[in-house]
Parts: sequence; structure tokens; C-alpha cells
Amino acid sequence: MFCPVCKAEYRQGFARCADCEVELVESPRHASRVETPPPDKYGALLWQGEDPHFYLALVGWLGREVACYGKPVRPPRGTSDTDFGDESEPEGFQVWVPEADLARAKWRLETISTDYEENPPEHREAAKRGKNAVAGEPTGVCPLCFAEFASASSPCPNCNVPLHIGEIASDEDTGARLLCDLGHPQFTVELRRALQSAGIRFNNSSYSANNIVTGRFYVPNHEVLVLDSDFDRATRVMAQILQHWEFEPTAGFGPRQKPGKTSWPHRAAANYWQPEDLEMLLWSGANLTLVNSIGLALREHQVPYRVDDSEQGTAKIFIHPEDEAGAREILAQVVESVPPE
Repeated sequence: MFCPVCKAEYRQGFARCADCEVELVESPRHASRVETPPPDKYGALLWQGEDPHFYLALVGWLGREVACYGKPVRPPRGTSDTDFGDESEPEGFQVWVPEADLARAKWRLETISTDYEENPPEHREAAKRGKNAVAGEPTGVCPLCFAEFASASSPCPNCNVPLHIGEIASDEDTGARLLCDLGHPQFTVELRRALQSAGIRFNNSSYSANNIVTGRFYVPNHEVLVLDSDFDRATRVMAQILQHWEFEPTAGFGPRQKPGKTSWPHRAAANYWQPEDLEMLLWSGANLTLVNSIGLALREHQVPYRVDDSEQGTAKIFIHPEDEAGAREILAQVVESVPPE
């Protein structure tokens, strides 16, 4: 047994260091790890676990609305720049929230847990996007960055993986998996460096899209894809890198965006409607992911709505009575996957 502070070695049977008054650890490789408390304003432990995928999903999703702080349980000393080859086992992660936000955060945690169980990370594929590098139908397509080539005889020059023969169908499994899509540029860069150091291939390419002014612009790419055969090893590398990171979604994630609770398209203003005119209850429930999906569909069809989630554990979506027929068709399509007539 070893003290994580002074590195003193103890016989079996001792549990705490007599000098430092901290708990002993079993391995000398963990002797440099000490559990550190979160900042004072985060007084409630919301979640602790060992799954790095769920940890990142929770920090990224929860942080859009509820203040939270993510950290490794026992972070190692030093920087990850020198520890890409560290083989010590991660000791898990924690997510903390302010005491005042604990009840609301638990509601969000329940929704995230349900979504995670229904769509586990080993099943996640990224949206397939073409690079339009060749005219007509491509002969070869990269399964990681989706770049298109006139020949499939050589590996992708971006990702160094064999090309898929022919165009990738929308329902086809390319054999690639989404490892991480956390919108944190610095972490994404470090994760890719660690994967490269470990010899794991990933999507090494930027995406581009049309732009009215310049004709072309590049889209920030936070998605990290790896081959299915490398997914487990890539997950272990990611867990090691996360041991050196603490996340507070007010820093490093760009502007903080709260989920929209009101949509007010031009037609609502043109009809001189007021928020209180949206009095018809369209849907209520506890699944906040479904709230967002319904909201996106209503926005797409220019249907004004408002969300009331003031009652803990229940969210309600209200619309104008004039939009009832169309909104219920949209709702059926989202909730029940029934196409509108």
C-alpha cells in the first residue's frame, strides 16, 4: 500500500497514511493521484462512473442548461502531453452541480440515461456526408471522412484507411463508429493527437459547405470517428486523456446555448399573437430529448410554440389553437413515426 501524497509504503492492513491522513492506494503507479474537490459553487455530486462516453454525453448535454463541473475522480499529476502511453487504469469520473440545481439536473440525467441506453456508443454512426470531389458517382469513398475518389485502389490520403467501393448508401453500415462529438476544440485536438500516437486511424479531414458570398466555407469538425475494429482501444485511449481534463461548460465550449423554450416565427407576429395566445396543450411528458425533437419539427414548419418546464419532471408544449391540425400531424410524425397525410 502506498500514500498518494508522500509516497510512503505501508504493509497490508493499513488504510490511511499516518503523516498525511489520506487514504492509501494499492499500486505505486496510482501514488501520484489525489482526489481533488470541485470548485466551491459545485456542492452536489450528480453522477460518478467509469464510462467515458456517458461522462462526455452528460457534461456536453447537461451543460447547455444547468451549470456543471466534470472531473476525473483522482486526476494524475503532470500533463497529458507526456502521458499518451500511460497504461494505468482510469479511476472514473464525476459530474458536480450547484445544490440549488440538483433536482433539475437529476431530471436531465434521467433523460440522458434513457437516450444512452437506447443508442449506445458502439452503435453510433455519424451522418454520412459527401465531399463531392469527383463528378458523377464516386468509385471509392472513405468510411471515416467520406471523401470521394475516382479510384478505390489506394487508401484514403486523409485517414489512411481502405476506401469503400462505390457510393455509400444512406442505410449502409460503413464499419465506422462515432467515438466523440464533444464541442470542445482543444479536447478534440488532444484526443486526435493521442489516437495518432497510439496508431489508431480516425477521420482526419475538415468538412466544407456552400456559401453565398465565397462559394465555399469549412465547417468546424468536432466529430471523431474510428473504425469499428479500433473502437474499444480508442475508448481506452480517450478514457486516459480524460484523466487530465476538467470540464466546466462555461469555458472552452464556445457561447453557452440554452434550449429554446419559445419559437416565434414571422407569421405569429403578422397575426399579432401574444405568448398567452399559445394556450392549447400539444404534448406533455418527461423526456427532454423528445421536447427538443418536437420543437425542431415545429420550427421547421413555422409553427409557434412555447415550452413550460416549471413543474419538476414534466415539460409541456403549447401552441395556438389555429395550428392544432397541422401541429398534431407533425407530432405524430415525430413521436409515432407516422408520416403526415
